[in-house]
Amino acid sequence: MKIRAARSVSVASYLGLIAWVMAWIIMLGDVAPKHISLWLLLFVSPLLLPLRGVLAGRDKALIWGSLVSLLYAVHGGVVAWSDPDQRWLGLVEAGLSLSYLLSASYFIRWRAVSNAQT
Repeated sequence: MKIRAARSVSVASYLGLIAWVMAWIIMLGDVAPKHISLWLLLFVSPLLLPLRGVLAGRDKALIWGSLVSLLYAVHGGVVAWSDPDQRWLGLVEAGLSLSYLLSASYFIRWRAVSNAQT
């Protein structure tokens, strides 16, 4: 039960992080319309690299996704710290990325323990 819950939270957090970054760039942030495509390419493509494996629940992809999500935790923290107008945007980004990091870590650990016991 807890393995399924951790996987559900990790997938939801990862997909939520992708959606949040896209929404931030397209609608919520102060990105100039002529630069939206560039920002989407720079900020969303790293999240898309391990996406297939994250959705499949592969350990290596989950670990790579965790490493990538750390970049977004740092970015969100820096924005929250330095820009009072966009503080809530940074806090949501950092929260989603840390939620993914923790849930993916617990999912990998709990599944490994469960497989070792059987």
